[in-house]
Amino acid sequence: MGVPKFFRWLSERYPAISQLIAENRIPEFDCLYLDMNGIIHNCTHKDTHDTSFRLSEEEMFIRIFNYIEHLFGKIKPKQLFFMAIDGVAPRAKMNQQRARRFRTALDAEQARERAVREGQQLPKEEPFDSNCITPGTAFMAKLSEQLKYFVNKKVSEDKEWQGCEVVLSGHEVPGEGEHKIMEYIRNAKAQPDYNDNVRHCLYGLDADLIMLGLLSHDPHFCLLREEVTFGRQSQTKSKELEHQNFYLLHLCIVREYLELEFQELKEEGAMSFPFDMEKIIDDFILMAFFVGNDFLPNLPHLHINEGALALMFKLYKQILPKCDGYINEGGTVNLHRLGLLLEGLGEAEYRFFDVDMQNEAWYRAKQQMDNPETAMAKARPKGQLQVTTSQKNIWKHNLRPFISKRSTKTLNLGSGFSAADRKFVQEVADSFRLKWESLPDEEGNRSLVITLPQSPQASDDDGFEEEGNAAATREMLKYDRAAVVDTSPEEAKEAMERLYRQKFQEWKDKYYSEKFEEWSTPELKEQGLRELCENYVQGLQWVLYYYYRGIRSWPWFYRYHYSPMISDVMKGLNADMNFKLGQPFKPFEQLMGVLPDRSKKIVPTVYWPLMTEADSPIIDFYPRDFVLDMNGKKQDWEAVVKIPFIDERRLLDAMATKNDLLADDEKARNGFGVALKFTHDPSLDFVYPSSLPGIFPDIPHCRCVMNIFELPPTEGLDFLHGLTNGAFLNESALAGFPSLATLPYSATLGFHGVSVFQQESRNESMIVTLSGTEMKTTVSSAKAKLGQRCHVGYPFLQEAKVVRVSDELFDYTLDAHGQVIQTPHHTKEIEYFASKSRRIEEFYSRRLGILIGSVESMVHVHMLKGLIKTDEGATLKEYGEVPGMETDYAPQVIVDEVVHEDQRFIERAALPIEEEFPLGCHAFFLGEYAFGRPLEVIGHNDNRLEVRVAKLKKDEPEFTKNVISQAERNNRYMPSYTVAKTLDLHPLVLSKITASFFIYTMGGSLKVNLGLNLKFEGKKMKVLGYSRKSQSGWEFSPLAVGLLAQYMQNFPDLFVALKSRPNGNDIQDTDLWKDETMARARVKEIGAWLKSINTNKFEKVPLDAEQLDSEVVMNLTRMADSLNLHETPFEGRTLKGTPRSALLKPDEAEQRLGNQDFALGDRVVYASSSGKVPIAMRGTVVGISRTPTAKLLDVVFDVTFMSGGTLGERCPPFRGQTVAATTVLNLTRRQVVAALRFPP
Repeated sequence: MGVPKFFRWLSERYPAISQLIAENRIPEFDCLYLDMNGIIHNCTHKDTHDTSFRLSEEEMFIRIFNYIEHLFGKIKPKQLFFMAIDGVAPRAKMNQQRARRFRTALDAEQARERAVREGQQLPKEEPFDSNCITPGTAFMAKLSEQLKYFVNKKVSEDKEWQGCEVVLSGHEVPGEGEHKIMEYIRNAKAQPDYNDNVRHCLYGLDADLIMLGLLSHDPHFCLLREEVTFGRQSQTKSKELEHQNFYLLHLCIVREYLELEFQELKEEGAMSFPFDMEKIIDDFILMAFFVGNDFLPNLPHLHINEGALALMFKLYKQILPKCDGYINEGGTVNLHRLGLLLEGLGEAEYRFFDVDMQNEAWYRAKQQMDNPETAMAKARPKGQLQVTTSQKNIWKHNLRPFISKRSTKTLNLGSGFSAADRKFVQEVADSFRLKWESLPDEEGNRSLVITLPQSPQASDDDGFEEEGNAAATREMLKYDRAAVVDTSPEEAKEAMERLYRQKFQEWKDKYYSEKFEEWSTPELKEQGLRELCENYVQGLQWVLYYYYRGIRSWPWFYRYHYSPMISDVMKGLNADMNFKLGQPFKPFEQLMGVLPDRSKKIVPTVYWPLMTEADSPIIDFYPRDFVLDMNGKKQDWEAVVKIPFIDERRLLDAMATKNDLLADDEKARNGFGVALKFTHDPSLDFVYPSSLPGIFPDIPHCRCVMNIFELPPTEGLDFLHGLTNGAFLNESALAGFPSLATLPYSATLGFHGVSVFQQESRNESMIVTLSGTEMKTTVSSAKAKLGQRCHVGYPFLQEAKVVRVSDELFDYTLDAHGQVIQTPHHTKEIEYFASKSRRIEEFYSRRLGILIGSVESMVHVHMLKGLIKTDEGATLKEYGEVPGMETDYAPQVIVDEVVHEDQRFIERAALPIEEEFPLGCHAFFLGEYAFGRPLEVIGHNDNRLEVRVAKLKKDEPEFTKNVISQAERNNRYMPSYTVAKTLDLHPLVLSKITASFFIYTMGGSLKVNLGLNLKFEGKKMKVLGYSRKSQSGWEFSPLAVGLLAQYMQNFPDLFVALKSRPNGNDIQDTDLWKDETMARARVKEIGAWLKSINTNKFEKVPLDAEQLDSEVVMNLTRMADSLNLHETPFEGRTLKGTPRSALLKPDEAEQRLGNQDFALGDRVVYASSSGKVPIAMRGTVVGISRTPTAKLLDVVFDVTFMSGGTLGERCPPFRGQTVAATTVLNLTRRQVVAALRFPP
């Protein structure tokens, strides 16, 4: 299924499932799994076909290492870190892989040809072919070796990596990455000692990972993914990893929403069998397969973004009560129950047919027949009666003579009338006030008899008789003039229904004739349709087996590009479900099966003739041109790639003629390998050789053990499909795992216009309404929380402490004695309360789909920042304002207590000093003497420590201030009024042209930005190196002034025109240039010039971000190198009587270094035991920025290191890194100094 579409649909239907990752504000996890192929693609090429983009293999490997480190550092798994790369895939997946790779190679070739036509200068280096991210290629073999080196290095040097088992299942191990992960989870869950509440985190972008996570039936399961945006993609440069937002998709919340989705099935008497949420989830997974997956195409007209899953949910709720159980029985399809669902889906197919036919004349006629009487009335002149031929004869020959002549009192019409004719006679009798009855004759048949009314008495009014005769005459005329229509309403409706069914069948036949041209005769079509449907139903079962139990058959695959029509799938319910296991393709066999000849350089040269030469026995497998069929989809990448499926036997026979010609290293790549397990062993100490000599260093003290990884054994055990008995659910979930149930609520589906992705959803969403909010939102209720611990951010709870309460008119706080103090609001505070309370309500309603009621009061909190350490060694909770985190909350969304406390933030008494700082323990010294230097604990005495400090023999010279001061003198920023005066610009024109300045062109139909985009007042952003904002206003650098001067020189007429109307708004191009042709031409020229200076690539940052430019950074680097800072000699000094407060343990850096301030040029030392930078490495701060959740520092380190970068080309390779401010100790501005006295 389409990844973006499914994720968007799920997120808009269930709005509160995703959480932005903040440092220490997410759950702890036991296991982190990486579906590695997404990472490899991200780190080796761009998503778009940028024909000039090039990376060396070394750069690719380093990017991959950095990405892995980054994800590990965010999640910090406690037990297992599992990296899985796609190995050879089952044959069923190769259809999709083959289509993607043919399309990728063609698109890349066309992009290069287009670039050449447009005159672009392409780099001399060969572009990277992303198709080489396939098992068996030389690139993947190299990557395996690099990853082994990388893991050995991290396990040897990074403390957090030493605390868990690391597993690498590479491309040599058969199977897709995510399914190798699920195989591990499935086997682990079968073990008798399995932890009921394992906390899983799985990184990956594929939609099927959501299904895999759900089918594990472990509630503590999250998906980690980058931020997903929709709409027009940004044209600016991609974000650095450290500035990339990551989200957790909480499957525990998805589970709760699914229970709400099907809550009506829980009602008493709704079903004849027990409601089981785990089986509902299993059925949900099966239903999702119908909208498409990696192994089967979607059923026609079932598109996620057009409501396919919502339709299936509705049908499922109607059909399940008619079943005797669930459809998906732990990975086995119950075909009878599936048939009931398919029957309902088949009925729904008529809706899609109706949509396609709505403009057809026959269909509009059918719509008019929804009410047959109305339809017939529309078809005749107004007031004209319609009768059939037989009814006209009955009137003409029987009824009219009887009524007009009145020669007899009764008329016996006999029997044998149709129901319609009998009804006609009865209607005529009633209209003439005749008596009619049905009387039995001697043979038992019922005859219709009509009797004239009695003659009026002489005393009756003659006028009344005359009036009656006139009425009878008018009535006879109506029947005399009745139009003869031999089709009754019922018959007309039946005829239209026959036509409708005929058109429906023609509609289906048209689909099959277009998609299956080989069905040229009715016999071939009948046989072909049955085989198609059976193959599709086989596919449903194969995929379920694959997801729930592993690969049931390596060679099975779906043999068609298209699926059957929905109403025909039932024809396949008798499919043979006996799958043959077979064996996987070898790596080169898969390469030859999925790669086009455009990617032949990836495969061994001995196979090239098979892909390119006309006499190759399999040349038809490698078409140069092929059809792309949109097949009802809207995006180009969704098109069906119509290339032939490979014939396995032909492929293997052709390759067999070449296999002996392979080189030895190629033969080695064509085999299978094993997964590896890496563990830390401190007793080891050996040299691990560099995987890239001359680029990566040897690992001089490797302490990593590398063994074969064996899956947990399952012999004699049963797989557990469902919850474990001790799993904690909903409000009882472990700390950090959200639940809607932490507050009482009700929920219902509705169209609410939630805005999860910056635009309102047009689909239904599950809307949660909190209960009992009226009492909770009163100020008296809120005041009771003053000074109390609570949990805010529902449903993503974070601990906090209430420090203030407010309503519209007053603030309420506690004094030193615990008494409530009431302080009246000023006008601005009253306005702030009204605005803020409205925003809180709107955020919950529009973003999360949660109705919280009116906000009559607010609580203001200090967030739990973490733990602080006392001088005595105890840990205490620290509350305070956390930049970027909300502090104002509605009291009705406050949760007082949680079931499980976060064990990371439990206050604890001090450990004995010998236990906290054992002999041999390493730390950093915080005394003035040798501040920030590494040390080793060598003794204990009287609750004090004896340490050996590596003190520098001479103090490090101060050099950064001079370099930065000189740079500032050379690049003085000018206030905007000075710039305006210097350039002779009106201040308002300067303000407009340096921002986004839009004018209308093309008669007002097009809006064009003619601004330089150097400042963003509303977004509170500036452009590094060009603009900044001080207390007195905007200031611009010489670079910015030069750019402005160039703009004025190139287009003086624009600035002359603007000078004459500096206050103008909604400016048309003809306001600036009177001639319309001239105006359009000049706007086009200005746009081309602005594009040439690439303003879109200017680095926009928040106003408080600071950064030195590349010239200054390079000067700092050269100065550090000239001073040989990396070789500064040191000497060991023993210090006795050292208190524990003078030691900073690396694993406590995050706790203790969170309140430091930094300035550009500060010298720092990396003090954390984990991360991308080696511990104790020193460097200089050259950039300061902030994300919504953390302060980040750009640091140029004194020496190179493997994960080092260039900080956006501002420093030499392998020297720069962006780090969290909590990982470094500021050596220049010493803010965590312990008060000590030691001799120099």
